[in-house]
Amino acid sequence: MLLSRLIKKTLLATVSTFLLIGSVNAESIGGVVESTGVGSLERESKQIVEGAVGTEIQLNDTAQTAKGRMLIKFLDDAELSLIEHTKVYIDKIYYDPDPSKSKMVMKMALGTARFASGRLGMVDKSNIDIKTPTATIAVRGTDFTTTIDELGRSLVILLPDEYGAPSGEIVVSNEAGSVTLSQAYAATMVSSISTMPTQTVVIDNITSNTIDNMFIVNPPEEVAQAIEDQRAQEARFDYGKLDADFLAFDELDKDYEDYLEEDDFTRLDYDALGGDFLVDLLDIIEELERTMGDLSDRQASTGMGKATLKGATYGLNNDSQYNIFNEDGGLVFYRDVNGVISLRFLSGGGITVDTEVDGYKGIITADGGGDIVVVIKQSN
Repeated sequence: MLLSRLIKKTLLATVSTFLLIGSVNAESIGGVVESTGVGSLERESKQIVEGAVGTEIQLNDTAQTAKGRMLIKFLDDAELSLIEHTKVYIDKIYYDPDPSKSKMVMKMALGTARFASGRLGMVDKSNIDIKTPTATIAVRGTDFTTTIDELGRSLVILLPDEYGAPSGEIVVSNEAGSVTLSQAYAATMVSSISTMPTQTVVIDNITSNTIDNMFIVNPPEEVAQAIEDQRAQEARFDYGKLDADFLAFDELDKDYEDYLEEDDFTRLDYDALGGDFLVDLLDIIEELERTMGDLSDRQASTGMGKATLKGATYGLNNDSQYNIFNEDGGLVFYRDVNGVISLRFLSGGGITVDTEVDGYKGIITADGGGDIVVVIKQSN
């Protein structure tokens, strides 16, 4: 009887190990479990497949949404959630029977994504790295979000668990330093790879469902204050300019020609009489008319029409002093108060204009916003 039980346990362990290794060797490392709107997956071969429910996730896939959302579940039960206009590179994911040898690396490229580590223990959390254009996130917790804009600025927020307690701990770092997030809704902003993450703040009055791409354009009050504090602190630092020895400056002793290579072409080498003064002006005008005609055709086929505005109306807006109108198939924002602001959008898609000037601060969107984001800060 004892021998029979021992054989059964051995066979069970062997089968379990075989199944785990089999999943390692399989092409699929997960799948799309929820999908709404427009989303896609780009394979390593550059093949584009629809991000529909049931679609397999493969190594080196790029998951991307337009006006849609996508939820991906990996073999270890880890989840990756993408909201609208989000892009994530699934870089390195492999599973080993020994969790300490497993690895998971992803790169959040744009938009807002949420990552929750798996609960099956197939990957040691110390082997999970989530990267953004400006920071690396070492996972010691289970649930957090990243929001990234076109400049790579990254907002990282640690989420609570189902009981409202912190879901763990994450370390956000780059070449300038690191901070640790260990409280529910603790957050930090990383503006560049060479800029220290802001001091940790805790955001009040939010939920995981209210975190979206607008958090970069219009960050929560606590994050905005942390950014201002960081800028003020940087302004107080001496960047080494006073350490320069200006008495050692000898550039005036050098001739201009000392800086030139033998074959360098300069303004003094330009032959003004060597130009062709017989260019047919009519040819230039015809070419310009053809170019403008092609542009009009493209605008007619993909043009904006009359966009739906929020936060403003067409014509002159008394609060913002923006005059908004359609011209030549494009949408124009024009303001002439203590300086001119003139914006022209020639293609379709959602537009967000975030303006902070003397006497006005507000956000205007066209067709839902989000595809094109313009931030203007102007003062005397």
